[in-house]
Amino acid sequence: MEMYLAVERKAGAGLPRTRLQRWVARHPVRFGVWIAIPTSLGGLLFAKEPGAVVVALAFGPVLGTLYSLMAVADRSIRAALRRRMGLDNAD
Repeated sequence: MEMYLAVERKAGAGLPRTRLQRWVARHPVRFGVWIAIPTSLGGLLFAKEPGAVVVALAFGPVLGTLYSLMAVADRSIRAALRRRMGLDNAD
């Protein structure tokens, strides 16, 4: 575990997050919606068959959900790393 933490420190685990990263961490559902809507609309724009419309309408929300879950997972992993690395007071 100590080697992993050393690699994380080298990779910048203790650095403050960017403004976009903080916003996504605070609003994962809104971020997922912002991904899902343009993806679905873009799929509808280029759909040439009725089956492609169904795929476009299903793919957007699925992709938005995956992005939201990744944001939640990233937040929990960062919190665990901060506790392990002794960076509880860092953002």
